[in-house]
Amino acid sequence: MLASVLLGGLAAGALWCLLSLATDYDTTFLIVVFATGLAIFLRWQGFVGRSGAVCAVAATLLTFVYAQYLFAAVRIAQMLGFPLRSTLFKMDFALAWQVFRAHLGAWDVGLLVLTCVVAAWLMLRQTSFRRVG
Repeated sequence: MLASVLLGGLAAGALWCLLSLATDYDTTFLIVVFATGLAIFLRWQGFVGRSGAVCAVAATLLTFVYAQYLFAAVRIAQMLGFPLRSTLFKMDFALAWQVFRAHLGAWDVGLLVLTCVVAAWLMLRQTSFRRVG
């Protein structure tokens, strides 16, 4: 369970950042897409019910935090003119936290809370498949 949450959350956060770098538009809404994908992936692996809901919410939060960390690194690298790779390895967490807080708005927090509720609901709902034939 822990490996699925960690790997899924980190991969989704990295993909979110990568997609955000390719566009000039606000990509905050992508957290909904990634959280839904993570919940579907976790259900496919057999994690349902309360433990599945906890895993889905944890993976969603990890996705958000990791993507925000990467966004902070990108902003710092752009401001200072450093390569992104060296910025990621040399960036202090306190500086990343300040950049993260400066760019975090009510829209981001509200969407994150809504996304966590949706991810938990996807794990808690009962699906009934009817056999055909």
